[in-house]
Amino acid sequence: AGAQRPAMPWLAVGALTVLTFALGVLFGAAEVSTVAFSEEQGQQGAAGFLLAIWALGSLIAGLVSGAITWRQGALVRLRWGALGMAAAMVPLALVPSIPLMALVLLIGGFAISPTLIAAMSLAQQVLPEARLTEGMMLLQTGIALGLAPGAALAGVVIEESGASAAYLVSLGGGVLALAAALATRVPEHVRTEVASAE
Repeated sequence: AGAQRPAMPWLAVGALTVLTFALGVLFGAAEVSTVAFSEEQGQQGAAGFLLAIWALGSLIAGLVSGAITWRQGALVRLRWGALGMAAAMVPLALVPSIPLMALVLLIGGFAISPTLIAAMSLAQQVLPEARLTEGMMLLQTGIALGLAPGAALAGVVIEESGASAAYLVSLGGGVLALAAALATRVPEHVRTEVASAE
């Protein structure tokens, strides 16, 4: 009580919150688009399978990522992960069949966990201990806030142009996430501390 709260590193946390919001848009749009894609292919029941395959890619990548001792810092891994997320969305609008969609989603899923892990790791590095919970809340809220508009916008595109075109909403989310990752700045004192620890 009475102690002055440490400053929030907004240059890092703000950009990370935009990134998680963008990923929420990507996730929400991709889920709705995949359900619509399965219906258009005459295999509505395949939607659950496709989304499970996407999640499986993320699970595998998360296990591998957690087992590796990384030489690169969290910011570098975040930027590569965000690039992977954006790149994984590019072919979705062109996929013509359920089996090929399963393969593309499996590969695309590999970028999810490493990107989120890097974002949370970076947040933990830059946030003062007294504001760690508050900062993590912002990142988690970003994902939640992005899901609904991503799904809604994809729904509008599906009605107008079909499921394949709706995957472009996910691509837009991926591009925004990449821009946010590139805009993320780590405070100088944090870079010094991390370098000293290494």
